[in-house]
Amino acid sequence: MYQGKILNRKFYQYLFPTVLCVMATSLNEFVDSIIVSRMLGAEAMSLVNLGAPVMLAFAMLYVLLGVGGSAVYAVYAGRMEKKKADGIFTLTMIVSAVLIAIIILFGLFFTEPLAGMMCKSEDMLPQFVSYLRIVTFSGILILPLQVIISFMPAFGHPAIGTALNIIANVVNLIFDYVFIRILGDVRGAGLGTLSGYIAGAIVVLVLWQLKKVSLPFARITFKVGEELKGVVKHGISPSINQLGFCIKIAFSNWLAFEVAQMTGVTTFALCIQVVSILSIFIGGILGAVIPLVAALYGQRDFHGMRILMKTGLKLQFIINMVLLLILELWPEVILWIYGVGGEDAPAAISAVRIFSIMFVFRGFTVLFIYYLPIIKRSGYAMVISIIDGFAGVIPIEYVLSRFYGINGIWAGFTVTSVLLLIGVVITNYIISRRSEGAYSSFLLLENESREIPTFATTVEMKDADISRLTPSIQEFCKKEQVDDRIAVLTAISTEEMSLYSICHSSRIDYIDILLKVYPDHILMDFRSIGDPFDLTSADPEEYSNLAMLKKMVTTVDYNYVMGMNQTRITIRREANILNR
Repeated sequence: MYQGKILNRKFYQYLFPTVLCVMATSLNEFVDSIIVSRMLGAEAMSLVNLGAPVMLAFAMLYVLLGVGGSAVYAVYAGRMEKKKADGIFTLTMIVSAVLIAIIILFGLFFTEPLAGMMCKSEDMLPQFVSYLRIVTFSGILILPLQVIISFMPAFGHPAIGTALNIIANVVNLIFDYVFIRILGDVRGAGLGTLSGYIAGAIVVLVLWQLKKVSLPFARITFKVGEELKGVVKHGISPSINQLGFCIKIAFSNWLAFEVAQMTGVTTFALCIQVVSILSIFIGGILGAVIPLVAALYGQRDFHGMRILMKTGLKLQFIINMVLLLILELWPEVILWIYGVGGEDAPAAISAVRIFSIMFVFRGFTVLFIYYLPIIKRSGYAMVISIIDGFAGVIPIEYVLSRFYGINGIWAGFTVTSVLLLIGVVITNYIISRRSEGAYSSFLLLENESREIPTFATTVEMKDADISRLTPSIQEFCKKEQVDDRIAVLTAISTEEMSLYSICHSSRIDYIDILLKVYPDHILMDFRSIGDPFDLTSADPEEYSNLAMLKKMVTTVDYNYVMGMNQTRITIRREANILNR
């Protein structure tokens, strides 16, 4: 039975650092706003919120390259094509450099007109222009650093990405306080952001020079246009979602101002801080799940993908329900933190309670936005992103605000999330039905086992369990009309590989085995957690049965993918293979 012990263990091993990574960013926004509101007042916090679309535009770019590039990298790593994987990282960094040049030009010539479009208060505009210019030039460092951080889980080093994010954001918060004290306005917050990413960039360069972190730059040997298209396909949906978030924040700020003036803008800024809190865990889950799922897709391990996606979906639902309960019972805590009170308090409490409900539903759709491009449904993911980003929420919140005033804006976010999740469930069901069972009804995974007989199991690394495995595999092969001698060879190869894994590392306690019977060959994938070991380069004298194993099989490939040993063994189905 395929238990997923290894995959779930690796998921939770990744989850803690990725949650910390997102928490560093979210708490930075959270505490950043607290510092601004406490030191400069609620209106200054509103100015920071007005500038949020620019930061979200940067997020759109680094999500496009970071999420898309790391997903393609993981797929190639799962296929054991390391040179191509390294080339993908190099390509994304080159594109980042091109975008940096564009950001510089934009900052020089277009910051002031953009500020005038975003800020409608003439009194606050001069201060906002200065703040926005600093934030814009921060993008020169934000973009490459966040792309590198996005790749770290795919490199098997999520903790390093977390450390970089924490360093950048802690420095940001410290210098927020310092520069606001010196300058006395929101420019201090912008300079704090710039300082944080300067610190993060310095740390990356130092670690790279000391060989503590590997940035696998490599010569690009593939067709750039083709692979860049693949990166964009994997990253476009979450990127559009970031763009949509940028658009709907800008629109919601305008609508809140129209309905309730600066009080409405301040209340909306409070709701955005709630988003920062609730996004910590869904972002952490995405950071842990998506690279692993992409690698499994490269191996065509649909059993493992199903296990991981179900774990991620269940976990995000439980966490969001707990956080919702807390915010429904004690919304006053958020108001107290940001100094919102007096006459604004009742409306703000109502806003927090209504707005928070959406995350119970939106968590599912966000996971699908990142997941669907991996299974080659980027068009579908893009539609969900556009609806979630702006095409759904903007008209709904506008209409509801006409009937329910300012509360209609908050309700618009929740109603959109509910309707979109219902739409996704119905659409997936229709796709599955039309495929006549070729795809599963919820995750749309290929039911490959209908065409390709598959044997999937998780084995505890004990001699007795390995011995019991051998006859099971032999029987499975015979059932699928595999020649008797090839069936025996397959069973023996599985046993020898399992025994080699035990001998190599005491840390290995379980091994996943995925065996597929194709018309002309048998494919076996072995996965374990432990110290890296490469069967292809091992010395046969150190392990007596290794030479025999290599003679029995057709090919052996190895890669160390995201902290897991991945060995692939191929055996041709010709009956005379044993005569080699």
